Amino acid sequence: MFAFIYGVIAQLAFAPVDIWIFFPIALALIIKRTHKKSFKGRTVDGFIFSLGFTLPLLHWSSTYVGIWPWLILGIGQALLISPFTWFANQRNWVLLLTLPSFWVVLEWIRVNYPFGGFGWGRAGFIAVDTPFSQLLSIGGVPLASFTVVCLGVLIHLTFLKMKLQFAPLLLIVFANILIPNHSIDDNNVLKVAAVQGSVPDLGLDFNSQKTAVLKNHLELTRNWKTQLNLPASFEPDLFIWPENASDVDPLTTAKTQISNLVSFLDKPLIVGGVGNSASRPTNLSILWEPKSGPTNIYLKRHLAPFGEVMPLRSIAEFVSPLAKNVNDFQAGDKSKIFQVGVGKISPVICFEILDDRLLRSSIENSNLIVAQTNNATFGESAESDQQLQITRARAVESGRSIVVVSTVGNTALIDPTGKIINILPKYSAGILYGEVNLSSSNTYAHWFTAWLEKGCFAVIVIFLLSILKRRYLRFS
Repeated sequence: MFAFIYGVIAQLAFAPVDIWIFFPIALALIIKRTHKKSFKGRTVDGFIFSLGFTLPLLHWSSTYVGIWPWLILGIGQALLISPFTWFANQRNWVLLLTLPSFWVVLEWIRVNYPFGGFGWGRAGFIAVDTPFSQLLSIGGVPLASFTVVCLGVLIHLTFLKMKLQFAPLLLIVFANILIPNHSIDDNNVLKVAAVQGSVPDLGLDFNSQKTAVLKNHLELTRNWKTQLNLPASFEPDLFIWPENASDVDPLTTAKTQISNLVSFLDKPLIVGGVGNSASRPTNLSILWEPKSGPTNIYLKRHLAPFGEVMPLRSIAEFVSPLAKNVNDFQAGDKSKIFQVGVGKISPVICFEILDDRLLRSSIENSNLIVAQTNNATFGESAESDQQLQITRARAVESGRSIVVVSTVGNTALIDPTGKIINILPKYSAGILYGEVNLSSSNTYAHWFTAWLEKGCFAVIVIFLLSILKRRYLRFS
């Protein structure tokens, strides 16, 4: 029971409560509870703790599809998190190194497997609101996760075991000592208008209202000068629509409507829409220019399992009849850069923001990230706020400003420090206007993140080999 409660405390570090210190405190408590237990006892408590963490955190996934998909997702994620307690019985300095390293390894597994991975709820995402947020720019989310978990171990050692020699390390982390700020070259800016067109009704049925959703975005964009929040003398360089703004095929059926709009605006528009290829539908981000039309098209590469592609279809359809409504999309195979004036824009669609390797390959030659998403399928849950926290962490990690554009919210402008410059109210139509800085310098995280992950794997392998060696020598 206590292990489950500690897990619930840990997820309070994420939206909607969003108090980051709860995560390391919860880790300290579960370490104290398990460090003297047997391997079996640690495993059971680790799983119960992880259930307390994942089930409330991922409750948004049950908004319209029911209890069973949520339970399967929550339990599956808990199984991938829970082994961290296997290392909770180590002593002091060994614990301080091995447990955070193993946590990073487990997160790497979650990001990549199964079915392409689902890295929701990684410890490093909460670092954007901590004194050591700049660690994201040095070693990315893995280093931030390592630090957050390390902080939990330090709280356990310093306050619960009263090993006061670890107190200086706590002070170093909290005081943000020895962590340099990433220098950002932002000599240029781009003026953007992010269109949150909204949908007639929240829920899965928004897809049946394709024409209405497209009409919302067409009319709101055409009337951009009438918005009350329009700054004086503001003239956008670029208009941006969210994911699924045009589920009426923008390259065929809706092409004339969008082309007429772009000609009227006399400015480029990034369109989020669903296309229909000869074989399967595609999730698209399209750069649409006034004279040239759709000049550059990005196909979403990391498809959402059970949302855009259905693994284990027969089992999924048995669990939830709604699985029959999911068509398998065609994935893209390359990143794209949209050139708009001095802006070199990397488009990212929805849950692609979770994929470390995809983001590193996408942003290398960019100076701005546009994150298009559609949160209408999750109603008024915490999903969009949690996704915004993830996106803010990615801004620090990449050293890029990010324009987040959603059908229903959160639509926001985020600077390279993770700060929200401006944001629209959720669940209402509107346009967010603003200037975003353009930065093309890559942070240290761009190359160091992969090496850090390899280092964590090496620590665990060396540690396990040392255990095997000691046991071999004992019995030889």
